[in-house]
Amino acid sequence: MKVGFSKDIHVLKKGIPLILGGVNVPSEYGLESHSDGDCLIHAIVESIFGALNVGDLGKHFPPNDDKYKNISSLYFLKYSKDLLKQKKYKIVNIDAFISCEKPKLKGFLEEMKEKISENLGIEVEQISLKAGTNEGVGPVGKMEAIEAYSIVLIDEVM
Repeated sequence: MKVGFSKDIHVLKKGIPLILGGVNVPSEYGLESHSDGDCLIHAIVESIFGALNVGDLGKHFPPNDDKYKNISSLYFLKYSKDLLKQKKYKIVNIDAFISCEKPKLKGFLEEMKEKISENLGIEVEQISLKAGTNEGVGPVGKMEAIEAYSIVLIDEVM
């Protein structure tokens, strides 16, 4: 068994869609990024890459490569699913946390888990997803950014 951990943070920008966990969350602010800015998916994918010891998101999807401009981060999940299969590993479980002040995410967490499980080919029950605020502290607390953390446990396929 192997474990991988990652975090990702993106700056909020007015007038772009807020995509988290593959879900379009109604908000006047979205996450600035080369891709769709989905910091939750980015953290999950990088935790998988970490467990597999294959580098980071930028190595696999360079931010200066225009073919990834505005791409859905769900593509990165499917890529990591293929990489797991190629390396003969499977996901045991994922535990992730999103830190943001607004909007409240409680009503979107189940839909996010469904999107993630669908794209990774795992059961929804293998994913724990939580959200909370930063109590007004730091860039997240001042509503300048949204941050996500992820840890994944993988096991060899026998």
